Amino acid sequence: MMIRWSGSGNGIGTATQLEDNLGALEVSFDAAQLARLDQASAVDLGFPHDFLARLMTRSVTFGDLKVEGPH
Repeated sequence: MMIRWSGSGNGIGTATQLEDNLGALEVSFDAAQLARLDQASAVDLGFPHDFLARLMTRSVTFGDLKVEGPH
């Protein structure tokens, strides 16, 4: 299941493992199953990601600078 969900082909060391991994290509997930897998595997990024995403941090770092396209 993990190989199909992640799209990874890692872990192939023998012909049997290759066959097993290729068999994972036959597995499919519906949207609800993918959402559940994504939720179960979500990682809290923590510091500094949370800090940098804060409005106050962005405001102080970039001084509310707004870049606009050509006029």
